Amino acid sequence: MKSSFISSSAIQNAMRLTIRQAQNQMTKATMEATTGVYADIGVSLGGNAARSVDFSREVDRIASIKSSNSLVTARMESSQLGLSKMKDVGDGLVSKLTALQGSHDPGSITVAIQSATSALSTMMDTANTMVNGEYLFSGINTDVQPLTDKTTATSAAIVTQLNAYAAALVPPKAVKDLTGAEMSTFITTKVEPMFTEAAWTDPTTGWSQASSQNMTSRISNSEVIESSTNANSEGMRYFALASVMTSALLGQGLSSDAMSTVSKQAISYTTKATSGLVTQASQLGLSQERVKKSNDALDAQSNIIKNKLVDLQGVDPYEASTLVKTLETQLETAYTIVSKIQQLSLVNYL
Repeated sequence: MKSSFISSSAIQNAMRLTIRQAQNQMTKATMEATTGVYADIGVSLGGNAARSVDFSREVDRIASIKSSNSLVTARMESSQLGLSKMKDVGDGLVSKLTALQGSHDPGSITVAIQSATSALSTMMDTANTMVNGEYLFSGINTDVQPLTDKTTATSAAIVTQLNAYAAALVPPKAVKDLTGAEMSTFITTKVEPMFTEAAWTDPTTGWSQASSQNMTSRISNSEVIESSTNANSEGMRYFALASVMTSALLGQGLSSDAMSTVSKQAISYTTKATSGLVTQASQLGLSQERVKKSNDALDAQSNIIKNKLVDLQGVDPYEASTLVKTLETQLETAYTIVSKIQQLSLVNYL
């Protein structure tokens, strides 16, 4: 009779191998049950792995565009708030100047001058607003402060030209004797040209270092929009013109007729300013609407691609969870067997 040997060590080694394989399978199944996708895309998909990579890359690209769009939206929203604030201040200045037309007493004149000075200060502060390290109203020169206050120099130049204008009349006149028609001519021929775009952006004497070219942003594969505005617009130039002219001329002891002309012209310029600011806001509003529509389209595109990814690399979570439980049972059984084998000893049978 031939006897055969059964080694408890061989059984233990076999069980250890089984345990190691089950642990690897369990790690993979647990990951798939948690993430809902194959643990190893390359092994599971084979030749289709390239498609999975392409889809994932496209989803990431869309997410990158949307992230950029959120920054663009924030910049335009902040710009809208600034333009709205300037318009409100301009409307307030019109109210003060309108009141001046009904009364030229020193108190009303002082209030009008103070209002003009305050309105210009607010406009300057708002135009120099910075968000996320960029100036909102600098056009493409986002790292350069757009406006520098030239009120003192400009007011002095206006007064100097006013005196020269009055002295050049035939016959010469004192400033206090200028008529409304003469004051109107002075404003349109001498003061208004000080606020043309060329004078406004003059590198030496100008108010603005902003670029007249606005920023552009790509908001989708095929769409590029203007995503900023700038301080060289007619709205801001007319705003400064109305404010500086008011503060410079109303304190020159003008006749009632000339003072009425100054206030009328200032009202006209301020109205043009607020109209220009509304136009800037409208242009930004159109860009904001395009960004919103682009984001909606990108969301729809992303959802379609994500669904394709799920179809391509997705696993059944229920099946993966069931496999995890099965493997847990197998491991518990294997651990029990190994434990029993380790407790075997010939001593127990001697």
